[in-house]
Amino acid sequence: MTTVDTPGTEAAGAPHPDDAPGALSTLDEGGLLGERLTVVDADNATLTLRDRAGRLRTCVDLMSAYASVNFGHRNRAVERSLSRGSDLAALFYPREAAEVADWLATAVAGDGGPRRVLYQVGGSFAVSSAIALARRARPGRVLAVDGAFHGLGVDALAVTTVHRDSALQDTGFSARLADQVEHLSPGELPADWSGVSCVLYEPVQGANGYVPLDADWLRELEAAARAAGAVLVSDEIQCGYYRHGHLSPSRALGLDPDVVLFGKSLTNGMYPLSAVVYKPWLEEGFQAPVHLAHTFQTGALGFTAAREVVRFVTANPVAEWADRVGAQLREAAGAWQRAGLVRAVHLTGPTLSFEPAHGTARQLVRAAFERGVLPFTGGAHGQRVRVAPPLTIPAEQLDEALRTVEAALPRP
Repeated sequence: MTTVDTPGTEAAGAPHPDDAPGALSTLDEGGLLGERLTVVDADNATLTLRDRAGRLRTCVDLMSAYASVNFGHRNRAVERSLSRGSDLAALFYPREAAEVADWLATAVAGDGGPRRVLYQVGGSFAVSSAIALARRARPGRVLAVDGAFHGLGVDALAVTTVHRDSALQDTGFSARLADQVEHLSPGELPADWSGVSCVLYEPVQGANGYVPLDADWLRELEAAARAAGAVLVSDEIQCGYYRHGHLSPSRALGLDPDVVLFGKSLTNGMYPLSAVVYKPWLEEGFQAPVHLAHTFQTGALGFTAAREVVRFVTANPVAEWADRVGAQLREAAGAWQRAGLVRAVHLTGPTLSFEPAHGTARQLVRAAFERGVLPFTGGAHGQRVRVAPPLTIPAEQLDEALRTVEAALPRP
């Protein structure tokens, strides 16, 4: 990692009162790196960080802020939304919200019929809304998949199995929903669909370490659910928006879920906005009017940013960028495997995950970060390493970053 001593001014990275010990909560994953750092600037795949002593450091972000900035930090095309202003008006969406909804509905539907879009703020709200839509249309239990992480709300945690025990919100409330949830092992098909409302899955499980679910099994599961009348919900909050090479991984696999959830890179990290894209029949059977299904009044800036993201992905060869990044990751992973340095490798488009063959994922991440590159851990026990660079990262910078990761890989 490049470190520069620049004392004297705030702009140059002098200590700031907020950097005092105890001022920032430690209830996050920053402790993995051994010290508290703050971001002072960012550009595409490069972060400029400040430590408590006021020194500036740069690093290459290979985790895309948990897939929130798939299109690069401080993307100028998206940032221009900041200069256009926004406002809140009860009862009315801004026109940008309608434009993004029209685009999303068309992109997800393909030739599969119309879709509607319900906006929420964070991803947990989107998951909660999807479950609510499904249970209103078809009352019953929720089938979730082992290895999934769906958020921090009470119902989202109830359908989550990975990292749940480390969530601040896991205080017993979600456990009271246990009789409303069943968990499937990947590859398992229910023997009895009676009393099942919906099936909820991530096509690529994010927190579990970017582990893709088997496509053939997902198709069998969809066919069985469809035959039973159960609702299908694809949670693509972390894996959508080209994180794995496609806007919607489930649609790319030929699946036709009733609900698709987006978030994170929907606004390229500009604002916490999410979208519930669903088939209209889900709301047709409501017995009473439902008006309190949204939190969109607090997301005005998000709609403008989301529209700029739509313009960006439609004006640029994003899929080609994903292919290029994926090819670079494939070459590196192959070399590491042949050298006996990694195992349990998953490559899904422009995203790579693996287990170090020696040492631990935590050791690798810390060693890579000290060298100026930031991959991240994942998996049920933090045993996996995730490499997910912005699709906009220059090829030369990615090659250099991957060589740095290789140098940091523990040896026997």
